[in-house]
Amino acid sequence: MYKGNATLKKEKRNSSINKIILAITTVILTLVLLLSIISFSGFTNKEIYYKNITIENGQTLWQIAESEFGKNSDIRKYVYQIKKINNIESSNIVPGQIIKVPVEKEV
Repeated sequence: MYKGNATLKKEKRNSSINKIILAITTVILTLVLLLSIISFSGFTNKEIYYKNITIENGQTLWQIAESEFGKNSDIRKYVYQIKKINNIESSNIVPGQIIKVPVEKEV
């Protein structure tokens, strides 16, 4: 059956509009999902407490941070935190010195 040019153009336009609406809906749903995941991860309750460590001969802040937080974490960040908490300007520590180390505990 013959359809006029006007009818075919209208069907093509409707098809294009439907594709655009589908694409926009997909993007919006993806963004909502990502935002939900990100905000949910922020709800894990972690409590920070401090552990006293007595420095032993030959021990460094880097070694302490590595042993407390693991080699796969950003050790520089934890060395900085340890220095800040203990008001240490340089990385020089001496045997017998007691420092506080932050430790995260999930509640």
